[in-house]
Amino acid sequence: MDPRSQNNSDNQIHCDGDEDQRSGGDENDKLQNFKHNINEGGEVIHENVKRIDMKKTLNDTTFILTCLKNHFVFYNLSEAELENIVNKMFYCEAAAGTYIFKQQDHATCFFILQRGSLEVIVNEKAKRELKTGDGFGELALLYNAPRSASVKCFENCNLWGIDRNTFRRAVEEMITKEYEENRKFMEVVRFFHNLTNEQKDAIAAVLIVQKFYKNQIIVNEGDPGSSFYIIKEGTVSVLKGNKEVRKLYKGDSFGEQALYYNTVRQMTVRAEDDVKCLALGRDSLTKILGDQVHVVTFRNLQKWAFEKNALLSKLTKAQIDKVLDVMKISSCKAGDVILKKGTQANQKIIVIIEGSLKKSKSGITVATKAQAWGEEYFLQTNKAKILDDDIVMETDGVIAEITADNFIDCIQGELEEVIKKNEKILEKKLQKSDQTKKKEAQNIKKSELLHIKTIAYGQFGPVYLVKAKYNQQLYVLKAFNKNQINEQTLEKQYLMLFLCTCNKRNKCWKQQISRLLYPS
Repeated sequence: MDPRSQNNSDNQIHCDGDEDQRSGGDENDKLQNFKHNINEGGEVIHENVKRIDMKKTLNDTTFILTCLKNHFVFYNLSEAELENIVNKMFYCEAAAGTYIFKQQDHATCFFILQRGSLEVIVNEKAKRELKTGDGFGELALLYNAPRSASVKCFENCNLWGIDRNTFRRAVEEMITKEYEENRKFMEVVRFFHNLTNEQKDAIAAVLIVQKFYKNQIIVNEGDPGSSFYIIKEGTVSVLKGNKEVRKLYKGDSFGEQALYYNTVRQMTVRAEDDVKCLALGRDSLTKILGDQVHVVTFRNLQKWAFEKNALLSKLTKAQIDKVLDVMKISSCKAGDVILKKGTQANQKIIVIIEGSLKKSKSGITVATKAQAWGEEYFLQTNKAKILDDDIVMETDGVIAEITADNFIDCIQGELEEVIKKNEKILEKKLQKSDQTKKKEAQNIKKSELLHIKTIAYGQFGPVYLVKAKYNQQLYVLKAFNKNQINEQTLEKQYLMLFLCTCNKRNKCWKQQISRLLYPS
C-alpha cells in the first residue's frame, strides 16, 4: 500500500518519485474482483474500478488541473472551482483486460487517466485509444444517460475520478449562473418556441454548456447518439464522410434524432472556430416533456421548413399553425414511393423531418431535412404538371404531408391568391405603422436627440447616428449647413430624419420619414 494511502484529506503534500507505489503492487487478482464503491454522499459508484483513499501531491493537483482545463466540460470554471473539483476527485485502479464500464451500463463517473492505456469500443468495434492525461466518461457528469461506449484496459491503469453528484455540488454556483444565461438564450432559439414557460424553465436547468476548439470533432458519424446540441457561439461544419454538407451557426441545432429514439449519428459535426454548445440529453428531455418530445421536435422542424421556403414563408403564422395541425407524420424506408410517375404533381406538400427525398431514376435529391417539397406545383402555372419520375425516399426517414384539399382548406384559398391577400394586408399594416412613425417624428425636437456617432459626410453635410431620449429609437440624421442652404436658395435650415433599423448582420440601413426637422 502507498504510504500516502490513508483517510482522504484536502491537504496537499509535495512528494516526487513516489508514483510507482500506487499501482497496488501485483494484486491483479484483487483488481479483477472490484466491488461497487461509495462516494462521500453515500451513493453507489457503478464503474468497475478499485477506489483507494489517498492524499494528493502537488504533482497530482497540477496534473489534474491541467487535464481539466483542456477538457470542454470544465473550461468555463474558475480556478477556485477547478481546485474544489480536484479536491473532490478520488484515486482508483483498474486491472489489465478488465472493462471500466461497458456500453449501455449505468453511468456515474468521469475519469482522468494518469497511467496506462485504454481502448474505447463502440458496438464491439475499437474506435480509439486513450493515454495518460486523457479524460473520458464526461457524459456521466452532464446527464443521467447509459454509457455510449465501452472502455477496456490494455494494461493496469491508475486514474482519478469524480461522480456526477459530487461534481454538481462542487459547481452549484456556476450552474445557477449558467441557468440564467441559458434560460435567456432559449427565448431566441426556434426549437423552444412551442414550449410553455414552465417547460423552458425545467429544460434550462438541465442544459449543459460545452466548449469545443477549432477543428475539434463534436460528434462522430456512426457513434451512438443520446444528446442534442444548440450552438450558442461559433460555427460548425456538418460532414458526411469527408464531404461538407452544410454549415451551422449561432441558434442552429443538430442531433435532434437522439431526442426521440436510440440511433447512431448520421453525420460528423466539427467546430470551425471556438464553439460553445448547449447540450441536452434525451433522458432529461423525456422526463420533462414525456411523450411530447416527438411532437415538439417534429413540429419545430416542420415550422422551420415553412419559414425557409420562398412561397410558404409568405403565409401568416396562424395559417402555418393550421397547416401543421393537419399534417400527417409517418416513417418511411429508403426506396418507398411517395408520389408515382405519371400522376398529378400538385397532390400534396411534403416536409422532410428526417432523411431525404429524391427522383427515382435521375437520383436528383429534391428535399432534405427541414425542407418542404411540392408547394411550387400549387402555383397556377404549374398546376397541370405531371410527374416525369417517381418521387421516393432516398434514405430511411420521417416525413410530414398534407393533401392539396386539406392545405387549401387550412389557408382558405388557392396559394397564390392567399399570398397576394397576405401581402396587401401586410402593406396596409406597414403603411399604418409608417404613418404612426411619421407622426412621432413630427414631434421630435433636435434637443431630444442624443448624438451617438458621425456615420458619413454627404454632399450637403454630415450624417449622424442619433437616438431619441424618450424611447431609445435610433435615427439617422442628415444635416445641411447654412452656406449650402443659401446657395440652394432654401428659406430655412432643416435637418432630414431617417428611421434607423438593422439587418441580421447588424449593418444599418435607413428608411426615410418624409418630414423636416427644424432646430428647436
